[in-house]
Amino acid sequence: MKKFLFITILSLLSISNVSASSENIKGQQLYIKHCDSCHGVKHGMDMSKRVAPPVFAVKMHYIGTYADKDSFVMAIADWLETRDANNSMMRGAVRRFGVMPEVKVSRDEAEKIAAYIYQGKLESPEGFQQHFEQMHGKQ
Repeated sequence: MKKFLFITILSLLSISNVSASSENIKGQQLYIKHCDSCHGVKHGMDMSKRVAPPVFAVKMHYIGTYADKDSFVMAIADWLETRDANNSMMRGAVRRFGVMPEVKVSRDEAEKIAAYIYQGKLESPEGFQQHFEQMHGKQ
């Protein structure tokens, strides 16, 4: 009986890890499709070529206030729905780039994108650390 219970629990954990992994892959695909062209690392920190802050910076700003996954995901998904400059956690980015234009994604897709940003291994753009220290001091 104990062996059966152990195998059952192990199987359920395995299934949930596969599900979480496939959710992360879907979030990554949605991020690449809807977000990467503006928030990706392509132009490094050359602000004359950027149209939006790098997603790595977005994550750093949000993770400080929304450290757990659920609140982080809700905050990012809420931002994608409202894009209200008065509620921005990145006022400097809003001043620099303006308010983010509408992205045509469902709430479910927005949450998958946000979960990917939270969990994903995001690439830091070249020059980001220097930019961050210049703007916010050494941490």
